[in-house]
Amino acid sequence: MKIAIPEGQPQPHTLQPVDRPRSLEGLRIAFLDNTKAPVDKMLVHLENRMREKVPGMQPVQIAKKDMGKPASPEVMQALQNVDVVINALGD
Repeated sequence: MKIAIPEGQPQPHTLQPVDRPRSLEGLRIAFLDNTKAPVDKMLVHLENRMREKVPGMQPVQIAKKDMGKPASPEVMQALQNVDVVINALGD
């Protein structure tokens, strides 16, 4: 029998939080899928509902490649090009 101890090393944060926008109107909104079921369906539903309520919203769909690993540099770069990120977790 092999016992694994899942300990990680803390990673420094390179992104700083920003103030919440007064309105979502016209903003680029990322829907971040962590690839766990049923996040993809939840985000599609949420985006459709938000389109009804937020005029001019510019949705961007972004998905991680592996739910068990941190976001890739490409995902992190894509997130820097939006105004708001909505992250969903499944299970």
